[in-house]
Amino acid sequence: MRAYSSLRQLEEKGICVDEYLTNEKDGVFKARLDCKRWGKKRNVLAYFTFEDGSKVMASAWQNTGYLGIPEIEEGTILSLTFERAKNGISYLRKVESSEAR
Repeated sequence: MRAYSSLRQLEEKGICVDEYLTNEKDGVFKARLDCKRWGKKRNVLAYFTFEDGSKVMASAWQNTGYLGIPEIEEGTILSLTFERAKNGISYLRKVESSEAR
């Protein structure tokens, strides 16, 4: 399934994303893709559960091909690379399947 079309659609399916926060660390993390939805600014919002149990929300943008997130099945274990930008914010830069390794 591609990404849900809105936050309302997630809520209608009984999916609550209130616990998900933005990631403040840079590095490579193993995580499960819990769900995804389209944002309002030509982006896709992905909701992940990291190995340590923390719940993280990250955006991917049209100019990066959305990092392939819309085509990834929910529940897939991934390797996520976050890099800190000059503004100090850690952004999702790379998404790779951990299951293929």
